[in-house]
Amino acid sequence: MSPARPLRSWVCGALAAAAALGALSGCTAARDTLGTNSSPCFRALALAKDAVHKRGTFSGVRLVSVTSLRVLPHLQATLEQRSHAKLHNVCLVSYRGTYTPEQVERPAGETPPAGTGHVAVVVVSTPQNVLLATFVLQHEPVRFRHVAAGTARARDGPPPAPAGAGSVSGDA
Repeated sequence: MSPARPLRSWVCGALAAAAALGALSGCTAARDTLGTNSSPCFRALALAKDAVHKRGTFSGVRLVSVTSLRVLPHLQATLEQRSHAKLHNVCLVSYRGTYTPEQVERPAGETPPAGTGHVAVVVVSTPQNVLLATFVLQHEPVRFRHVAAGTARARDGPPPAPAGAGSVSGDA
């Protein structure tokens, strides 16, 4: 038996053990992301929950660039007015329930015709994590969830509106 053979088998065994430990540590590593492109909004979730006073059902979160809000000039102007820093991205966090503007923190936009809305969209700056506004709306202005099968239905609100059913521009 050559002296190189035990060394080679020891190196191969060490590499195999290192690979196995690396694979296992990947399974148990702490995760602080949402697993989507909205991961920078992770810190905004607690702030948004407080903005709606822990009422309603969490519906979803989206990260959007401020440049994409140019199509909604009233919304963009409101957010820039309320921000102390230059905005690049904001997190939109949606809750379903029954809300009046008086029941949320930093209300913005017009009051829904009935005086109450079924959706509260909380806008938080990122990375500053500052509450900019909460909009009380009848319908979600953008799609917040991805439904794989069937229809998601909130326990305390009406069925979800189709994408594009609400309009923040008219409510801002």
